[in-house]
Amino acid sequence: MAFYVLLPLLGAAFAVGLAASMLQAATRQNDPTLNTVPKLLGVGGALLIFGAWMTALLQGFWYDLWSHLPEMVR
Repeated sequence: MAFYVLLPLLGAAFAVGLAASMLQAATRQNDPTLNTVPKLLGVGGALLIFGAWMTALLQGFWYDLWSHLPEMVR
């Protein structure tokens, strides 16, 4: 469940990191800030886009978990 929920954020970080690395390789820049800041912005954007979906998915998971907890304890 955790991987499924975080997959959009990981995908955004991977895509932005790959693009930033390609740009750094093309311009021969080697500054870690040029790779970190775009990743943070990309993950923040993905969180804004997919945040409601992630919250709804986790809410359903927790509701099912707590509603079936007495059955699991027995």
